Amino acid sequence: MPRFMFPSKNRNLSPRIGVLALCLLPLAGGTASAAGQEKGSLSLYIEESVQEEYREVFDAYREAYPGVELQVETYPAQEYREARGRRNAMLLEGEGPDLLLFGVYDNDDLYKAMSSGLFAPLEGFMERDKDYRPEDYMENVMEAGVWNSSQYVIPLQYDVSCLISSEECLEEIGFDLEECGTFDGLFSQMTDLYDTEYSYKVMGNAGIFDALPDIMGLELLDYENCQVSADSPEMKRAMEQYKKMYKEVLLQISNRLEQGGFSGIGKAIGRREAYFAAGYGIYHTLSVCRGIAETETPVLIPIRTLDGKINGTAVSSAAVRANTPNQENAWNMIRMMLEYQAKGVGLTGVYFPVNQAGFALTEEKALKDVELYESGGEISQELLESYREIQKEAEHVYFNRGITAGYLTQRVMVPYLTGAASYEACIEQYTEYVQSYLAK
Repeated sequence: MPRFMFPSKNRNLSPRIGVLALCLLPLAGGTASAAGQEKGSLSLYIEESVQEEYREVFDAYREAYPGVELQVETYPAQEYREARGRRNAMLLEGEGPDLLLFGVYDNDDLYKAMSSGLFAPLEGFMERDKDYRPEDYMENVMEAGVWNSSQYVIPLQYDVSCLISSEECLEEIGFDLEECGTFDGLFSQMTDLYDTEYSYKVMGNAGIFDALPDIMGLELLDYENCQVSADSPEMKRAMEQYKKMYKEVLLQISNRLEQGGFSGIGKAIGRREAYFAAGYGIYHTLSVCRGIAETETPVLIPIRTLDGKINGTAVSSAAVRANTPNQENAWNMIRMMLEYQAKGVGLTGVYFPVNQAGFALTEEKALKDVELYESGGEISQELLESYREIQKEAEHVYFNRGITAGYLTQRVMVPYLTGAASYEACIEQYTEYVQSYLAK
């Protein structure tokens, strides 16, 4: 029985356990097998639901490569922790699945994994594969998996999280959309609301800003030189602003305002309630918009970097273990997973695929589910087109990593955010820890 795993659900594992367990051991990159490999084996270890999502791809792979023994071991969702630990232990021993799949809320630091030589470079396979058409895929999203000019990770799906409000609300509070072309322009306006009389300043999961440095486009970690730069003026200014909304982050305010469902967003609007909902994924974003549309006109506001690039997150991805002899078999599976996105395979209507041919199918499924399960007003074609363009314009696409997100804003910086310690003291603690983390 093969020993590997696929993480696909966020269990809020500590970065000390989850991130380090995956990436501590630098492994030498393996050499690619001969082009056109159609023998050997290919192993995966995935959650049971993932096998169902990709069953059509697995069947097609077996038909296309009959000489390759496809080994798919699965585990139930409730055994996530044990399975993840098992995979990490195998990887540290130079073993584990040939093909690694990373899920939507995986906290593993893929940047450290790439810099450590844990994954095989894939650009050689991509260039030689006559069935791979790079123009079919979102170029900016694919670049998220590039490290030192080599493609180590292949993003499969991605998301551009937007803030959602209404034209009427923004007009009431004097919020200037034209100033939202950079992170500073948006964030300063939002956090300044905390100095006004409005009661709901950020309605919904304010934790959308947990990964502040990544959202801002600041790279704090130098993996190759084991250095961290967390004390920039931009970082300090953002933390000072974030401090204003931290109380709401602690309260974990539900996107379902007063438990009234997404339609409650529209019904509960009072003109002393300035609100912004955080949209995650297609279904969630359209659900919030439908709720607002019951009484007002929804508006989508993409979150941009300091220099104005629209942020995106690679929410699922694939990589190949560097020291497996089955690298080409693994690449062939990845390419088929990408191709079949055009047929809607592996897509749940939650996030957009990297294959542009799957956009329409994904949006159609999400919209149909929203209309079936969520009440509210009609979502206009103008709004849908706006959302579609925002997704396609994502320029700064990154992988979530606990070390620059929850570990920073929800652990190390908490004494500063609650007034118990200075900013400088917290940053010094963070710097010491991260330097040790990078050196291992």
